[in-house]
Amino acid sequence: MLTRAPRAWPKWVALVALVLAMIATVNTRAADAQGAGSWVDYGQGRVRLVSATAAAAGDRLLLGLHYVIAPGWEIYWRSPGEAGYPTTVDWTGSDNLRAGDLQWPLPRRFRLLGVETYGYKDEVVLPIHALVERQDQGVKVRGEARFLTCNEVCVPHTVNLALDLPAGHATLSPYATLLNRFQSRVPQSDTHLGLTLERAEIVVTPKGEWLRVAMRSDEPLRAPDVLVEGPREFVFSTPATRLTGDGRGAVVDVPVAASVLASTNVSLVGKPLTLTLVDGDRAREVATVPVPGAIDAAVDGSLLAMVLIALLGGLILNVMPCVLPVLAVKVLAVVDHAGNSRRATRIGFLASAGGIVATFLLLAAVLAGVRAAGVAIGWGFQFQQPLFIAAMALVITFFAATLLGWFEIRLPAALAGAVGRPTTDHRLGTSFLTGMFATILATPCSAPFVGTAVGFALSRGPWEIVAMFAAMGLGMAAPYIAVALVPRIVEWFPRPGRWMLVVRQVMAVALVATVVWLVSVLAVQVSTLAAVVLAVLLSATLLLLAWRHRAAAPRRRWLTLAAMSLAVVTIVAPAIHKAETALTIPDARWVAFDPGSIAGHVAEGRIVFVDVTADWCVTCKVNKELVLNRGAVAEILADARVVAMRADWTRPDERIARYLEGFRRFGIPFNAVYGRQAPGGIALPELLREDVVVAAIRQAGGAALAARQ
Repeated sequence: MLTRAPRAWPKWVALVALVLAMIATVNTRAADAQGAGSWVDYGQGRVRLVSATAAAAGDRLLLGLHYVIAPGWEIYWRSPGEAGYPTTVDWTGSDNLRAGDLQWPLPRRFRLLGVETYGYKDEVVLPIHALVERQDQGVKVRGEARFLTCNEVCVPHTVNLALDLPAGHATLSPYATLLNRFQSRVPQSDTHLGLTLERAEIVVTPKGEWLRVAMRSDEPLRAPDVLVEGPREFVFSTPATRLTGDGRGAVVDVPVAASVLASTNVSLVGKPLTLTLVDGDRAREVATVPVPGAIDAAVDGSLLAMVLIALLGGLILNVMPCVLPVLAVKVLAVVDHAGNSRRATRIGFLASAGGIVATFLLLAAVLAGVRAAGVAIGWGFQFQQPLFIAAMALVITFFAATLLGWFEIRLPAALAGAVGRPTTDHRLGTSFLTGMFATILATPCSAPFVGTAVGFALSRGPWEIVAMFAAMGLGMAAPYIAVALVPRIVEWFPRPGRWMLVVRQVMAVALVATVVWLVSVLAVQVSTLAAVVLAVLLSATLLLLAWRHRAAAPRRRWLTLAAMSLAVVTIVAPAIHKAETALTIPDARWVAFDPGSIAGHVAEGRIVFVDVTADWCVTCKVNKELVLNRGAVAEILADARVVAMRADWTRPDERIARYLEGFRRFGIPFNAVYGRQAPGGIALPELLREDVVVAAIRQAGGAALAARQ
């Protein structure tokens, strides 16, 4: 069977296809010509001028310098980093055009042979906002671009670029989308991006200065970073970034070094900086002036230096106001051992030291666990819990009863037999619990060096937390360890006698006063009714212990059981009460804490003074009575040009915890001063002095206020 061969297409069909292809090619070339100049090949890539519109219409044009960069090569950002230089363009020869400055999309970090730079790879468009001088005429754009391209070697280039745009309607060119895509990557100064600069300060470390930047976001951070631009005599290296709390905050530590242009002993303090806060595709520019920060050995990871700081901080805790209520028990512990053998003295003081260290390790375990769960907490966080307040009040009540001779604290028989004679178990128990008691009472205070050590610990992992808290425990236990090593120190004190009875009674009254203070804290935390109930239960417990002391032996067992049962009820009682209303500020000079309003007050020329306090913080009360509520500081805070802002941390408050974290502080008291010269805030020491506060206000921009004093 014969088959018909396929019929060939007519020649005219092929001719039509060829003509259509030629027309398409011409149209494509025409489209390329509408809004783009010719490519200039420079060896490691090519570059041209592009426009968002195909014609010059109106008084403005969006132009762009379009780079396509060969693989492995880069060009530089406006601030190139430790090497390189950015693109510059000379517009001489242009007609009917006044070109603006280049715009710079967010760059990438590059590191080669230990040198860090910022720039672009593959493809980038540098937008240019230009003005048309005569709107009814076309525009001739001529530019001489100078730039540096680098790989393992760097090659400088100078190229001449051209683009002609006729007069006409504002029709979008094929490059409008490309230009707008890179224009959207240019960092803005607007606040709607949700990135906020909380603080910029200079931190002095054993290896030199570091710039510490604290930033916040209105949504969880994905890839936080900070690009720093400053005076040419400084070089900013690769930062160390860590998230804080709920992942919406970050602290970025940037190493600062002096360049070859710098003179000796230069400092970044007071120098204007431009910071680009980055999170993924979001980027916001912020102008700021860094303020002096704390001396900090934590930035360079010097764990040994931080351990020494923690030891010193723990030692200082022994003389902080928060520990004064337990001073009575400390003094009696020394005097009580005056008549003992050196062996018994050594064991007793080692028991107190063991109680201190054990409590610090317990706190470390709790803090590490809670931090791992993502909860923002700080030093002394337990005093924000009503159940803890009730438990502490109960423990102090039992200590008062011990001083009065109504009650004895004993260790379990097995433990007492392991550490000493069975007949000394009550002394060992009292000594061990005295150490625990002193530690717990110390936690509301953030002593000098304690804030640095706690800040380092809580910004690191669980092992650093344990190391820092163990070091603080040893520091606080150092006086007890010293007596244990040299027990003859006790012989310098008078031997016990009848005079001890009077001293014990006086000190018992002091401890009862401490209980009254804790009850007043509960009244603020929960309600007046809860405080009254707690006071009644504690009084009943104390009366039962007094009755038990005087009762005959058969009744003591039942009275002990009744006192212990009442103790359980005392601890649980606050849980049945709910907090009444929000905390109020009784002093009219102070306004409620509002961190979001600080920047606005500063922009209007006011000084903002922030006081983070709590009813359970004894040192906070000392600062108020000795500095904030009297003299020159009180006069300044009453001035209309000053916003005195008080943050009450008596109850848990996430905003306050995050605010403190921004300064790498995790305890109170905390005070900061803001002003036009210190928009990021100047952190003050834990123990305030009038001259220090006035100097900080002057440094923040309140020289006129400080001069009045």
